[in-house]
Amino acid sequence: MTLLDATASAAARRAILARLRGAAPAQPLPTPDLAPFFQSPFGRGVQGERPAPADLIAPFEAAARGWRAEVLHASPANWPAAVQQVLQQRGCRHLAVGQGFPGLHALTAQLAPQLGHGLTLHPFASPLEDWKPQLFDQIDAGLTCAAAGVADTGSLVLQPGPGEPRTLSLVPPLHIAVLPARRLYASLAAAWSALQPQADMPTNLLLISGPSKTADIQQVLAFGAHGPKELVIVLVNDLQNDSEVCA
Repeated sequence: MTLLDATASAAARRAILARLRGAAPAQPLPTPDLAPFFQSPFGRGVQGERPAPADLIAPFEAAARGWRAEVLHASPANWPAAVQQVLQQRGCRHLAVGQGFPGLHALTAQLAPQLGHGLTLHPFASPLEDWKPQLFDQIDAGLTCAAAGVADTGSLVLQPGPGEPRTLSLVPPLHIAVLPARRLYASLAAAWSALQPQADMPTNLLLISGPSKTADIQQVLAFGAHGPKELVIVLVNDLQNDSEVCA
């Protein structure tokens, strides 16, 4: 762009902004009435008493399966066995997990007989640049712990950080997500209201609805083009426990 073009562009921008400011209403716009939103399915659970997570398990599972996610039910005691079952059924040999994954000790104990005998556990403890060849060419599955589940849409909310990088849920062909049932919310707005992620916003806040999919080519739905081809949700019923699985 020449100096003359840049000057003309700046003048045009000023003219457009001046016309927009001139067309602004003299009085402030009225505050919108959000009552219809809060009363709708999309705002359910934001105000008033929170719907019981026990009542949200069935709708969450139905919606998640609609996105082609697999949902396994587990207890706080046997969720590592459920993860082990997923790995064995798919013949996975390399599992990546964040070094901050809170259930890492229990998982390592469960997988101990297989470690070094066909299965390798890779804690994400190195800079990404040092990990790329292994992450893209070798890792079969990534394990994460979801911050929330949204019953209306069957979606997961993940809050990545140094202890659990977002690449764990974006790169390996299989994504296994552990979701404590007490983290189920009726709607995305309700989950957002409870988590308050804006108070400590990560670089990415992930909303995951099923495995990666696209229909860019001839409108034919294909899975795994841009991320995991499979999503398995281990739904842990911790509603009777005092402590969370992923606390």
